[in-house]
Amino acid sequence: MILNYKTEKLPLNFIYLGFMLLGLGIWRMIVFDWKGILFFIVAMLCLFIRSGILIDADNKKLKRYTGFFAIKIGQWENINDLIRLQIIKTQETQSMHVLSITRNETKDVIKLLMVLPGKKIELMTGEKETILSRAEKISSLLQVPVHHNI
Repeated sequence: MILNYKTEKLPLNFIYLGFMLLGLGIWRMIVFDWKGILFFIVAMLCLFIRSGILIDADNKKLKRYTGFFAIKIGQWENINDLIRLQIIKTQETQSMHVLSITRNETKDVIKLLMVLPGKKIELMTGEKETILSRAEKISSLLQVPVHHNI
């Protein structure tokens, strides 16, 4: 069985840009301008690029991908030596700079990690309830324990 989780998409400002370029591209194609096709292609990329993970429980493989519609580009990793899943709570700081104004925002983030003998693979970040439910489903499918550090 293969589980598919979408983990991220482009930030909201790129999605707004995609809608604006979509409208502009359609309008330019209506007036028979070749630049409309370029605007339309960039708009589709802004609106529909996603990233995620595929977990193949039967073959014990993991694929982190970048996808556009049904195309998923990424490499399969072997997770036969999987020890456990780990849920941790971290703090992330995001800096925003606009002209001469700087703002720092610190927030708590819940992460789901796969622990292998030599490394940890970050699967996803998100809300506590979402991560807990996904971790339970993945752990039951892969038959490994889940450790909580939250």
